[in-house]
Amino acid sequence: MKMKQISGKPFIIPITKANTDKKSVNGYFYGSGDIAIIFSNMDTNDQKEWNPIINDLISDKYLGLTYTYTEQMDDQSGTLEEVISFACDMGAKKIVLIGASRGGVASIKVAARHVNNDSIVGVVAISAPIEYEGTVFYSNDELNRIKIPKLLINTERDDGADDNRKMIEILREPKELLLYPGDAHGTELFDKEREPIIKKLGSFIKCVTTKSRI
Repeated sequence: MKMKQISGKPFIIPITKANTDKKSVNGYFYGSGDIAIIFSNMDTNDQKEWNPIINDLISDKYLGLTYTYTEQMDDQSGTLEEVISFACDMGAKKIVLIGASRGGVASIKVAARHVNNDSIVGVVAISAPIEYEGTVFYSNDELNRIKIPKLLINTERDDGADDNRKMIEILREPKELLLYPGDAHGTELFDKEREPIIKKLGSFIKCVTTKSRI
């Protein structure tokens, strides 16, 4: 049976938290509900890169959000904070963060910053490094303080794979690292690993939003 396609509806929200001269964040929301899945882009900053998986994950159960970064920065966690506030204003009670590369870094940083925020219940980082070109995104202490379930996904030969191997040692339980063959980076993994990734993400979302273990 062919899955019903859910069309994205555009949103524009004013910027209040991000350190930027830009005035607003643009994005799309899909579906509805009090559980929100927020997808954060890699440095291509292209929301369409989530199209291969978003309908399979959102179905008619969740509120899904994609968005565009306002400007080129390594740390996009401030913009993600804006989208989280928007999701809460839409009625979200539970939030799962899913980010690729730069978006994975933002998702982890926000999870470390909000360890006592009960609304953020899980974080997935695809090809998210610890550091890039000399910039260290989070300390060992920041990583270790994240209490919510964490899922790291990458390929075995990606430049950030070694960082992910280090991260999985530092992070506290519950945590999981999945390494697929090859060197695809971020949302490029959907080209070959779409089905297993959808299955894993769907299971992760269900588990963290029903307070079950991974």
